[in-house]
Amino acid sequence: MMSKIPVIIDTDPGHDDVFAIMLALASDKIDVKAITTICGNSTVENTTKNALNVLSYFGRGDIPVAMGCADPMMHPLDRRAGIKVHGESGLEGPVFAPHDLKPVDMKAVDLIAKVLKESEEKVVLAPLGPLCNIALLFLTYPELKDKIAYITLMGGNTLQGNVTPAAEYNIWVDPESAYVVFESGVPIVMHSINSTEAAGVSFDTIDEWKKIDTRAGKLAGELLDFYGISKKLRGLKTVNICDANAVAYIIDPSLYKTFDTDVTVDLVGEHTRGQTVVEFRKAANGREDLDSYYTRMLHRHFHKNCSVVIEADAEGFAKLITETLYKLN
Repeated sequence: MMSKIPVIIDTDPGHDDVFAIMLALASDKIDVKAITTICGNSTVENTTKNALNVLSYFGRGDIPVAMGCADPMMHPLDRRAGIKVHGESGLEGPVFAPHDLKPVDMKAVDLIAKVLKESEEKVVLAPLGPLCNIALLFLTYPELKDKIAYITLMGGNTLQGNVTPAAEYNIWVDPESAYVVFESGVPIVMHSINSTEAAGVSFDTIDEWKKIDTRAGKLAGELLDFYGISKKLRGLKTVNICDANAVAYIIDPSLYKTFDTDVTVDLVGEHTRGQTVVEFRKAANGREDLDSYYTRMLHRHFHKNCSVVIEADAEGFAKLITETLYKLN
């Protein structure tokens, strides 16, 4: 029997984050070592409360939760877009029963470091929100990078953004932290807002999910009554359960086709701050190899620091969530 993959989920729940957490809890391939929380969809106090509510709901108080950064690296949190999509609490819709779960008495970065130090195997990090905690980890504990198998994150864009024409929300919230992470040298799988949209779930499938008579099915229905219906009213044909893709990749990488390339984060552009600049060219100007071009023009090396998701199996992704909702009770 194969051993489970040790995983740390760094999250700002968030309706789609909860689907990611459910995938991890239900999977026989994943061992959730910790959940750390971050500002993003809501305040870090709210996202921590949301994470604890979900773990209590599924009777998983054994998983430690630690509260992370309350603000991005360089500026206060701007969560106007988070409120619009997820409501004031970050997780409007479900009503959770009272419980006595509390976060552990340590900062998120220190809990991540503890798990990495104690693990005999390399650990997968799954950041589902802004990358403040992960950047802080690399700045505080750079010696632990080798304990990370890879990072599978939801964030960035390969085409248009969803907050600005150039930038996706998670990266836009804290581009400085994102820059640190993308330059860290740790292998990264990037599920952009564009690739996750390609894995969007139909409203017919969502209607089927709402009929599943399990605790996970009930919670999914309550989540989507807020998150899904708001999208339907905007005329969209599918619901993008963005963050769940980052965890689905751990369970079944075959659902995704990736392209290994150079990705950097724009920190200074007046109109492009927070954009993930993805190199899709095979040669510069159609003839010059990229490494020599980067050295000559950009004064840095072309480095394949990221596996960018370019295709997603929407049917397979929806099936994986369906199986999770039947299984998790």
